[in-house]
Amino acid sequence: MTERPKKIDAHISWAPFFCKHCLTCIHICPVGDLEFRGDEMASLGKCIQCQLCQNYCPDFAIEVEPKKDKGKTEAA
Repeated sequence: MTERPKKIDAHISWAPFFCKHCLTCIHICPVGDLEFRGDEMASLGKCIQCQLCQNYCPDFAIEVEPKKDKGKTEAA
């Protein structure tokens, strides 16, 4: 069975099997959304989808869905 990333928020997935708990994501987050509770990453529900945690993670252990562009409308 292949391990899958855990969904910790509506927009964030965390891969514990890649994460080395370096805390880069926690320190880089501008809104203080991420924390460890024991050995598990947790989101406080404040994610603004800036993707800094994803971009700076040295282990590719966190993924944030990009913001949807509200200005664009679908052509009929």
